[in-house]
Amino acid sequence: MRTLLVLFIACLSFGLRADPLPLRIEASYDILKQGIKLAEVNEVFERKDDRYHISSVTKPVGLLALFQPETIVVTSEGEITEHGLLPQHFTHRRTRNSEKNSSADFDWEHNELTLSNQDGIKLVPLQPFTQDRLSMMYQFVAQPPHSRLELHFDMTNGHKVDEYRYQLDPAQTVQVPFGNLRSYYLYTPPQKTKWKSEIWLAIDHGFVPCKVVLTEDDGAEVVQVLHKLNMVP
Repeated sequence: MRTLLVLFIACLSFGLRADPLPLRIEASYDILKQGIKLAEVNEVFERKDDRYHISSVTKPVGLLALFQPETIVVTSEGEITEHGLLPQHFTHRRTRNSEKNSSADFDWEHNELTLSNQDGIKLVPLQPFTQDRLSMMYQFVAQPPHSRLELHFDMTNGHKVDEYRYQLDPAQTVQVPFGNLRSYYLYTPPQKTKWKSEIWLAIDHGFVPCKVVLTEDDGAEVVQVLHKLNMVP
């Protein structure tokens, strides 16, 4: 019954996908701050039957690679339902600063989320339609937000759970290294500070995120842009 409730709310939030979810997606991104490339991100999404696995590897480049040679590996795995991704296990690992590692385990049967990090292990309520930091991005691929004006869901990074609200503009074009792309534009409502989150989804490429901008409280922007994409139907 609880799992059905989760799926029902997920359906309300994103709607049903008409096309089959790709078997494999390989996406590469550049991370920039103040126009300077700091890192490269390589992600692989794989579908096998009703299961998915996502891996994301971030490696610094340039001066950052000299002073902070830290590789970050993030993974997410779980079930694929007719209403999208249902994460079960999430990990965030650093090759040098292991004290910053974190993980999250989703118990949908009992509505419990287990967070593990440097502060210990904490059990918190698992709200319907909660995603992890990585599955969230590919949930847009699994369930594109057709005909939606607003999205609302919880997301965890293994340390905490945050509530996200996005408003949508389905008629934007964005220029990224991969090309000039028609996109859905998602943006958070105005906050008390300059903080905001923005996501562009590539309409003609399976709604893969093609640009992400995180504006920090002081106005500094971290930008992630797509430069390579390969999809296997």
